[in-house]
Amino acid sequence: MNNKWRIIFTSLTASIMLAACGTSDADPEKDTTGNAIEEPAAPETDAEESTSSENEAEIETDTEVEASEDVMKDAVETTSDEQDYSMMVLPGYTLTSEEPGRDSLYLEEDSEMFMRIETMPKDEESYTFDELYENMGELLTASSDGETPIEITDETDLPQADDIKSVKGAVVDSTEGYFTGYVIEREDKLIRVTIYAKEDNEHIEDFKDMAATIK
Repeated sequence: MNNKWRIIFTSLTASIMLAACGTSDADPEKDTTGNAIEEPAAPETDAEESTSSENEAEIETDTEVEASEDVMKDAVETTSDEQDYSMMVLPGYTLTSEEPGRDSLYLEEDSEMFMRIETMPKDEESYTFDELYENMGELLTASSDGETPIEITDETDLPQADDIKSVKGAVVDSTEGYFTGYVIEREDKLIRVTIYAKEDNEHIEDFKDMAATIK
């Protein structure tokens, strides 16, 4: 019996020692290397990308507004002789009455490049804003020998001012020339301007900025 228990006890002791060794080797908490597992960087979310894009768009818009204000700093307020409005006119341009109800703002170095200006009191209701825009499209089509105007959807390509209630525009490029039209709603009046040019150029931007000041 003593020999039997001695053999069993010896076997159990050996098994326990082997088990202890195995546990020590496998237990990660006993690792003394001190190397921490590095967590992967969190991927950028769609929300972060969207916020970044919105911020960039706001910065771009603010920059364009500041550039426009800087260009207009030398403009002079000018009152129409025939219509009930005033506007800021840049150096190198002249405002003149073309006929009753129509004025012309032209480039002094090339009078064939000009902007026709028409205004009407809102209380007369001869046209609604949408009707005036539709009529403007017909005018652009006729001026371009039948080409179909394309609506301007980028707000930065439209006259912008805090007191403009609504604005829409269209453009047509044809063999007859490059024509742009805007319909602007103010508190007391509707305004239609039509820009006539031989081709798209920097003066069209000037006309747009000056059109934003008509009131």
